[in-house]
Amino acid sequence: MQAGEIDAAYGLPYISYPLFENEDYVFTSTATSRVFFGIMNMQSARMQDPVIRQAIAMGIDKERFTTQLLSGNGVSAIGPFPEYMRFGKDAVQAEAYDPEKAKELLAQAGWIDQDGDGIREKDGEKLTIRWLTYPSRQELPILAQSAQATLREIGMKVEINCTADHQRLVQDPASWDVYFSAMVTSPTGDPFYFFQYYCLDSSVNNDGHYHNDQLEVLAVRMQNTFDIEARAQLAIEMQQLILDDCAYLFCSHLRMSMVAKSNVSGLVAHPCDYYEITVDLKKE
Repeated sequence: MQAGEIDAAYGLPYISYPLFENEDYVFTSTATSRVFFGIMNMQSARMQDPVIRQAIAMGIDKERFTTQLLSGNGVSAIGPFPEYMRFGKDAVQAEAYDPEKAKELLAQAGWIDQDGDGIREKDGEKLTIRWLTYPSRQELPILAQSAQATLREIGMKVEINCTADHQRLVQDPASWDVYFSAMVTSPTGDPFYFFQYYCLDSSVNNDGHYHNDQLEVLAVRMQNTFDIEARAQLAIEMQQLILDDCAYLFCSHLRMSMVAKSNVSGLVAHPCDYYEITVDLKKE
């Protein structure tokens, strides 16, 4: 970009942004439905414990991640969909960052730091969480390290496996407890895509083997419902089910930023993360 070999770019490291904050370049940015989120492995003995899942949800500081570690290049998430969608963000509720309450829940469940090393134990086992993620999205390793720090404060040891081999490892339920990835949850503006892809018995990417009877019923209803408002209401109910189970943890929506030379016009970041190249794109 600086050498003039390309005219525009997406996905630049955040640390590089100041290089282009001048009159020679233009930025365009918007919050998108691409979300950084975690799947709980329901075949893991550790994650089958709802208290541990709830404590993890309470032990991750989403606001610090987005405002400080991402320098504002993200928007904290509640569910899979951003706030500009009628079924997004504040339409649902999730556990808020509350480390003191997380500590209390773990202690009540018998997880106590008995040897004073900062990590809780129960029945002779350390409270260790195996965190699987990958490096190709610059935000995911940062999120893993942030969670590692804040979860340790409540007495959990997080072992991070950040690897390009994640797609193979996620198929082995014995190798991980939490899998963090990124996806565009609503590429066409409709909510069903996310559930169909990740949350149902028939979902090809239900890597955590999550099941909820009521969710399956609502999914069938949504497939046969065509009114937009009715589909939005079903999406709210379906989100709330998975959030109440702490089966999925949504941390941040991507704030997509694109940078172009000042002689480029018509390149506008789009909320669905796909539709930037249009007939309006021009170079003077």
